[in-house]
Amino acid sequence: MSKLDDAKKLADFYLDEVDATIEIRQTYNSIVVGMNGPLAGLYKDNKYYKGVIQDALKYKAVDPSALYRPLVVQLHGIFENYIRSVVKAVVEEKFETVAVYADLEEMFRKDHVTHAARVLIHWKEGSIHGLTYPFELLLKNLGVGLSGGKGYKLNPEIFTKFMGNPTSGRLEKLFASLSLPEPFSDKLGQNGALKEYFAERAKGRVSERARETLDEKIDLRNDIVHGDLTRAVNLTELQDTLSFFRALIAALDQLVGN
Repeated sequence: MSKLDDAKKLADFYLDEVDATIEIRQTYNSIVVGMNGPLAGLYKDNKYYKGVIQDALKYKAVDPSALYRPLVVQLHGIFENYIRSVVKAVVEEKFETVAVYADLEEMFRKDHVTHAARVLIHWKEGSIHGLTYPFELLLKNLGVGLSGGKGYKLNPEIFTKFMGNPTSGRLEKLFASLSLPEPFSDKLGQNGALKEYFAERAKGRVSERARETLDEKIDLRNDIVHGDLTRAVNLTELQDTLSFFRALIAALDQLVGN
């Protein structure tokens, strides 16, 4: 599925951006702070550059957690966006290719109508969580499908509109709705990137640890988002979160793509 490939490529791009941001912070520490003596001597007669260095050094005592905490949240956003992209790819390339809505698997149709109904409940409000949504288009597409019309659309976003944080349990329900393999089965544990991350060879153990780690990472994210400003995040924890999501996305991509 080409759209699945696109989903992973986009996720990898954003993960690389976070990695680069971490490197920028480390470069500040190693060059601006670590080499401020030689730099000050080099530019002692240049008023402008001397001022730039002095201004930069004002921030050397800032707790790096002030940067690391939002980067942790950003990593979760990347993962959530990846899951939404996977759902869109699967719905459009697996289900919308079926000529008539009635020929879709019964369980999928029930889940689809249920999710559509949850969205349409907010039609009178005109928005979902304060954001506008094309309710009339959803209703029109649903009508085309239910009436047996061809060229129907399934509005894949309805499957994740109220998902919230993609915990292991929610991912299991989502994958079941789309007739995808169980996300934390032994098949996931066969992935090389995930095995390497956990330094573990047993596929069953790898998949179970992936489930546990995802939920632990989400707990950390929630602590940060819900105002626990005392929650320190060090560089090791941030880099571990980055490495985990990179490995998990690679594993899910392999799982869904096969």
